[in-house]
Amino acid sequence: MLDCRGVEALRLRFQNRPHADLALSPGVHALGIDRSGDAVLVHELDEAVAQLCVDRRGVWLQVRAGVRGLHVNGRPVRRMAMLRVGDAIYVNGVELMLLGNEPLPVPRSTAQGNSEARMVLRGVGGLHHGRAYSLDQPRVVGRAADCDIRINEPAFAEHHARLEPHADGVVLRDAGSADGSLVNGVAVRDALLRPGDQVVFDLQHRFVIEAPVGRATTSHASGVVRPDPVVSDTRDEGTRPLPRPMRRMPWLLLAALLMAAVLSLLLLYGAR
Repeated sequence: MLDCRGVEALRLRFQNRPHADLALSPGVHALGIDRSGDAVLVHELDEAVAQLCVDRRGVWLQVRAGVRGLHVNGRPVRRMAMLRVGDAIYVNGVELMLLGNEPLPVPRSTAQGNSEARMVLRGVGGLHHGRAYSLDQPRVVGRAADCDIRINEPAFAEHHARLEPHADGVVLRDAGSADGSLVNGVAVRDALLRPGDQVVFDLQHRFVIEAPVGRATTSHASGVVRPDPVVSDTRDEGTRPLPRPMRRMPWLLLAALLMAAVLSLLLLYGAR
């Protein structure tokens, strides 16, 4: 759910245009193109190329039928997409960044993370899309061969950042990058990451902090409470309760057989 603080903080920032941030309150916001070609919030839905819906589930982007050229994090969106804080939206050459609360500072406490609540770093863009890395121990991101999460690109720093498990989440520490990292769209050197936070290295390698299954967590950036689906459930399939429709099937089958038997008897004796 979106708490009051998260709702007040949601806004769209123009990355390549001199334009004030656009605040996003709960409700539907129409996104259109003005005469100068800039993407702006418009009042009439008929003029919109897309609309943003902010509710307790999060932020949803819905693209108008027939509109082309709208991308989220470099990927085209034809109909609908759920956005997370830190996502980059491209409309008609204009880049918008969805922002929330400022990233949390690194806590003074050095308490290590709880192994029962270990976090996972999952790639959502770039070379590591779809891959997951457990953060039960410190991980170094960089180009060097000794890095745990290696991004082998010439312009990438040999040691870009270090991720450390902490009792309150995951601590991100800069390890020698030129421009730092983006956390939920905000440039940082060091920050405390919580489940749901998006971190971007070198403007294109996107990752999301996720928690084990069953822990409904609140993203600090957006206030959205969502269960994290990262860690797969490895329980034996035979121990899981069957879905309700499956449990009803034997009774339905038995009833059908009884009805068929009754009809057969009626036809048999009725014919005589």
